[in-house]
Amino acid sequence: MSDLGGFSLHELFRGEAESHAAALSAGLVELEGTSDASVVEPLMRAAHSIKGAARVIGLDIAVRLAHAMEDVLVAMQKGREAIAPARVDMLLRGSDLLASLAQVDEAGVPAWTAKNTDAVDALVAALREPAAAPRVESAPAPAPAPVPLPTAPVALAREGTGTAVAAAAAPSVRASAVRVTTEKLDRLLQLAGETMLEAQRLGSIRGEALALKAELVRLEEELDFLRAESRRAGMDPARVSPARDALRRASGGVLAHLRTIEGAIRRSEETSTQLYHEVLSSRMRPFSDATGALPRTVRDLARQLGKEARLEIAGEDVPVDRDILARLDAPLNHLLRNAIDHGVEPPDARRAAGKPAQATLRVEARHHAGMLRIRVCDDGRGVDHEALRAKIVRRGLADEAMARAMDRQELLEFLFLPGFSTASQVTEVSGRGVGLDVVQSTAREVGGVARIDTVPGRGTTFELELPITLSVIRALLVEVAGETLAFPLARIARVVEPAPGEVSPVEGRMQFLLDGAPVGVVDAARILELGEVRRSDGRDHIVVLGGGDDRYGFAVDRLVGEEDLVVRALDPRLGKVPHLSASAVRENGEPVLIVDVEDLLQSLRMALVEGRVRGRGAAAIAASAARAARALVVDDSATVREVERQLLVRMGFEVETAVDGMDGWHALREGAFDLVVSDIDMPRMNGIEFVRTLRADPRFAALPVIVVSYKDREEDRLAGLEAGATAYLTKGAFQDSTFADTVREFVDPARLAPGGRIGGAP
Repeated sequence: MSDLGGFSLHELFRGEAESHAAALSAGLVELEGTSDASVVEPLMRAAHSIKGAARVIGLDIAVRLAHAMEDVLVAMQKGREAIAPARVDMLLRGSDLLASLAQVDEAGVPAWTAKNTDAVDALVAALREPAAAPRVESAPAPAPAPVPLPTAPVALAREGTGTAVAAAAAPSVRASAVRVTTEKLDRLLQLAGETMLEAQRLGSIRGEALALKAELVRLEEELDFLRAESRRAGMDPARVSPARDALRRASGGVLAHLRTIEGAIRRSEETSTQLYHEVLSSRMRPFSDATGALPRTVRDLARQLGKEARLEIAGEDVPVDRDILARLDAPLNHLLRNAIDHGVEPPDARRAAGKPAQATLRVEARHHAGMLRIRVCDDGRGVDHEALRAKIVRRGLADEAMARAMDRQELLEFLFLPGFSTASQVTEVSGRGVGLDVVQSTAREVGGVARIDTVPGRGTTFELELPITLSVIRALLVEVAGETLAFPLARIARVVEPAPGEVSPVEGRMQFLLDGAPVGVVDAARILELGEVRRSDGRDHIVVLGGGDDRYGFAVDRLVGEEDLVVRALDPRLGKVPHLSASAVRENGEPVLIVDVEDLLQSLRMALVEGRVRGRGAAAIAASAARAARALVVDDSATVREVERQLLVRMGFEVETAVDGMDGWHALREGAFDLVVSDIDMPRMNGIEFVRTLRADPRFAALPVIVVSYKDREEDRLAGLEAGATAYLTKGAFQDSTFADTVREFVDPARLAPGGRIGGAP
């Protein structure tokens, strides 16, 4: 039995009510979809358990509500009442109220009771009415607010007997639990990882003992040789025997000691490894923790929009790091809402297209190649490529010729842009262009990627590829200019060693063929600004990053090997270090830096596509400044960066780009610029922080900074100007001459390159 003496009765009630309310919500959605009375029994038990727990602590309002819900469920099970959507709506409202109560601490109960008494009384009265004549008009119940995953304290559950303190997946699952703060758990994981590494380092002691054993064997052989030689020389061999016997005794002692050491090392390695994986597993939660409220969300939103949809979930038992899991709520909700609103057709339209009236949405999680892959699919209308192309041109994000030249994948990338929406009108559900950009930014923040694929008329699939855990990685160690760096193995596409002559310049860029396709190559020492190193073997070791047509080669000096690394965050006082994400300690005790692959890919793209590598010399910068005005474009969207870059290039600027505020700050300190154009919403350092940072440096006090954002509220504009922006424009300014006119106010046209023009958008 679990020791629950440290918890008040109200805390115990909250844990139990939260668990059973979640089970009620999920079970009621399933009940409505199947109309199977056998599903009712666990729901009856959940309502009965809440009623009993509430009665113990004197929560009469919860007792009355749970009792009324239980009566309806009993009637459904016995067939006295049909399983009708209207009654399910009422029961769902009841589970929402109970879930809401479970979030209130003991001191807040009186206020919650006063606020919700009327609603509970009306719902109880409606539940007690015969199903044929409900007093309360049926309406879709609002989707419950997502219950946050436990953070501090966090509940650790292990199967066994006892009472569930933390929220469980279903009331039938009992778990004993102990509360541990996340800070202690993280520290415990770090210590367990270090213990495992220390145990592995004990292998060096084994090696030293084996070397000593070999030396003793050699000495024994030498003494045997001396004894034989002395016999041939007519000397008494007995003179050597005492030393030989002493050596044999020492050798036997060493061998016994070696066996003891090997046993201790083996047990230490096994125990420390088991400890580490046990602690690591305590961070892992089933994927179902992130999907509990999704069926309810799909049901309610579909009914609100007059559509029919059902949700399938696969991979609910797939383990996911709790930090990753905590970030999945918003992306999954956005993707499903987007699918129902944009993708799923009304029932009549689906029938006319030869589809079932009820759409099928599917959320699937699985482990693949050391990564967590989450797919969100629908069988709706898909994305009309030509309509999307027209929208891009209409929004001024690209001219018609550029849009026409884009392939399917390039077009679909626009859907991830902040402020971009294919909706024809703004509703409560969508149309504001906020949603899919959250999906992409969330994936990037944890070192993952988001992809989209669609087939018009058949449906759309979004795929998130994320790390399984943020605590430990399997990494490839490489050497660059004498420094050891670690690449997360899951982010590496290939490691190759081209033969001499296979890497050759093509149009001024180094590249080689991989599987018949060209892959651009950049020297690691150059892009990391570590200097130039001559390779002793005259051959490149190339780490290939990215996938599909977006692959790049990273030439390193030497491959060191693979190791499991316990990730340690860099000191926050360093800020974001370009191209690096974290640090670790190797098995031999050597510190190693972990490469930020996404950041490195951005730099590789700029180096190969735009023909430059950041960090060029001051002379080159001065020469560039003498030729023409230079602009820095800072935006986390590759598409927006390219649109703004082309606009400025056509005006006569030389343009450099940065992927976010931190990248822009590094570029600004290394170069000389006449203009900065920046977005607001960016990872690592947003636009407001970027502008404030550069204004704090006297060198950039007078530098013109134009903020271009999809946010058009007055408070957003004032926030940008107060931070130090010279001008604040919305991204709709690309559609007319507003952007160009604003640039003309701050940059002398005489500074622009010949042929440049400051006019309207191209």
